[in-house]
Amino acid sequence: METPLVSVVIPTRNRPRLIIRAIQSALSQTYPRVEVVVVVDGPDNESVSSVANFQDERVKLVALSENVGGSEARNRGVRESMGDWIAFLDDDDEWLPDKIEKQMALVANLPNKRAVVSSRFVERSGGEARTYPVRLPIRNEQIDDYMCRPRGMRAGGELLQTSTLLVPRSLIIDVPFVPGLKRGQEFVWLIEAGTRGGAAYHVLPEVLSFFNADGFSDDARVSKKPNWRSFYSGLKSIRHLFQPRAYAYCIATRLLTDSIACNEPFQVKLTLLRDCISCGGLNPKCVATFLYIWMMPPATRRSLGEGLRFLRRLGSGPSQQAAEA
Repeated sequence: METPLVSVVIPTRNRPRLIIRAIQSALSQTYPRVEVVVVVDGPDNESVSSVANFQDERVKLVALSENVGGSEARNRGVRESMGDWIAFLDDDDEWLPDKIEKQMALVANLPNKRAVVSSRFVERSGGEARTYPVRLPIRNEQIDDYMCRPRGMRAGGELLQTSTLLVPRSLIIDVPFVPGLKRGQEFVWLIEAGTRGGAAYHVLPEVLSFFNADGFSDDARVSKKPNWRSFYSGLKSIRHLFQPRAYAYCIATRLLTDSIACNEPFQVKLTLLRDCISCGGLNPKCVATFLYIWMMPPATRRSLGEGLRFLRRLGSGPSQQAAEA
């Protein structure tokens, strides 16, 4: 039986230096059958030249005549791909060499191939490095609960970052990324894939990807200026796919955090609080989480979070410490 082909889809725009590193990361995979589809999202001669300089038949260039945004650029890349499976890679992120090999080994043992496969990743920001997701999903935990509802003392759910995702091509064709979203593209897609698309999701415990939050990019990342209104609009369009409390927690954590980062006025936060309560009911923990994030300065919340992680590592075994290092 022939080894399945994996297509790596990399959207890029105006970052010619970084796209070289991303392509090299994809071509260095130990998995034997990989193609790399680079989508240059709009007029960008430097990036086109950087991609064209790769003398490797596995690299395919898709140069778009106009800027369509990250979601639609990924969709275009998928449609131009030949692989049975799609691995997404942002142009300023990197993989460990065995990332695809380990994920495809998991796929080989799955009875249901309608699956989203992710892994732990390290977020690098300046001199800091943090490992996510903090916890793995528990048996039969729904995707909206996993990504939205907090467990223990943490104030939010877990994150499955775009550059960790490996998905069957048929799934992304059936459930494409929502065009036009400026924020939360992979979050909205994961909710749709797990509900409307009927996909199971699996998270490998190993770190296989590096998310470069800043200091490694030519320009500031989108996440530096969160377009929370676009994210909010995307969430409202799929609200019916959420469990009510999961949706309420999404407002209390992700949306509220973004609105705070944008220095939105009091009235905006009050509107979000009303929406949170109307969706999830007067749930004490959810409301308390909302008020904690609203009232506590971000720097204080980060310090408390670091303290909790330190205490958890002290009380955990060596394997858990290694996972969170």
